[in-house]
Order: sequence, then structure tokens, then C-alpha cells
Amino acid sequence: MIQLLLFNLLLIILIVLILAITKKTIKTEKGKNILLLVVALSTILCHYSSLLYHGLLDNSAMKFLDENPNLLLPIYPCNLVMWSCLILGLLKSKDSKVGSFLIDYIFWFGIISSLVGMIVNIDYFNNPTLLDYDVTKGIVAHAIMLLNVLILPVFGFVEIKFEKNLFHIICSIILMYVVGLYCNLAIEVIGSYEYAYHVNSMFIIHSPFEQVTFLKYPMIALIALGCYFIIFTICDMVKFPSSKRWYNRLLKSKKD
Repeated sequence: MIQLLLFNLLLIILIVLILAITKKTIKTEKGKNILLLVVALSTILCHYSSLLYHGLLDNSAMKFLDENPNLLLPIYPCNLVMWSCLILGLLKSKDSKVGSFLIDYIFWFGIISSLVGMIVNIDYFNNPTLLDYDVTKGIVAHAIMLLNVLILPVFGFVEIKFEKNLFHIICSIILMYVVGLYCNLAIEVIGSYEYAYHVNSMFIIHSPFEQVTFLKYPMIALIALGCYFIIFTICDMVKFPSSKRWYNRLLKSKKD
């Protein structure tokens, strides 16, 4: 565990240094777009590098692909965040409706997904060594994705607007549920229900914790929505004076 914490500390220090350099050196929209695309592609290349590693090492790339369905489908939230980063990187206009939604989704869900993948890495807990390429690669891939997420506020893309932020979170929750249903159905049709149950995309079929059986996707979504509601309210209170906060705006609109 100490090894994992020290490795993550090193990665976070590198991320902070890169963000500091990025803030000082990249000022143009073209530069920002290029960097976002490069970092997004770096995350994907790192994620899929295991196929090359196993293909060259012992010619077991297809076996590894079969054992890791998240290389074929966006099984988990971090997979969806990763591909969303690529789509955002390819968008010329980040202030479009699609861009605005992707920025909120990537930032608010990406921070959690990245940190969980780094600090609570299941592969590491199953095989606690950094000498295993797949374990180390998984942690590094999440770190690169965290860099991608944190670049957004550095570039000024993240905007605090309570109603917009909350609406995008609700849409994100629905989107992840639909993606999870699709992945589970696809795996069941191609493979079997037992395999779909084992993969358990977006934790829809059963809870990730055997002791907490009720903690499936709908309950996780409700808890996440409540947490984000509180976070957005706090951000709203910090950013705006009392008269312009969302609850006072709501009261004023009702009076009018």
C-alpha cells in the first residue's frame, strides 16, 4: 500500500508541474486544442498499450483482450470519460452545447474516476506490485486522464453555473445508465448472462460490494446527484453574492 501511495504521489507531483508549465506557456486557442487532443490520445494509447505488450511478450494479446472487455466497450465511468476527452479534443468549438456538456461531464466525473483508478486500483490490490506492466499501466493511464481533466480549469473551460452544471450532471447520469445497459446487453448476447453479471457494466446488475447489496447504479446515482447538488451550491455561494445565488434567484423569479 505504501508503494502505491508513493507512486501516486510522484504522479501527482508530475501532474502539478505539467499544469504549471502549461498555464505559463500555452495561451492560444490552437495550442489549447492541440494539447487537449495530445493528452486524450496519450490516455488511450496507454490504456491499449497492454495489447502491444502482451502481443510482443508472449503473443497473448487476443487472450488479454478477451479477459478485459473494457478494451472493447466503455464498461466503467473512466472508460466513458476517456473517450469523452477525445471527442472534446476533436471539437473546434469548446463553447458549443456539446462542448459545454462534455466539459462538465469530464471535469466533475473525471476527477472521481481518475483518482479512484489511481488510489483504489483493483488490479494493484489483486496483485500488489508495480513490476506487473498491466497494473502500473492502469495507474499511469488514470493519471494521464487526471491531467486531461485538470487542464480544463487551467484553460478556463470550467464554468460555475448551478443550473447548467446540475442539468449536465443529470444528463450524464442518464447517459452512463444507457451506456451500461447497452454494454451489459451486448456482452450477454455475444457471451452469456453469467459473463455480463461478472462484468457488471456501470454496476447496474449488482453492487460492487457484496456486503452492501442495495448499492447498485440507481442508488449510486442518487448519492452522486445529492453530493453534486451540495458541491454546486457551495461553489455558487463562493462565486456569487447572496442576491445572485441560485436559491435567491429562484425565490425572486417566483415573486415576479
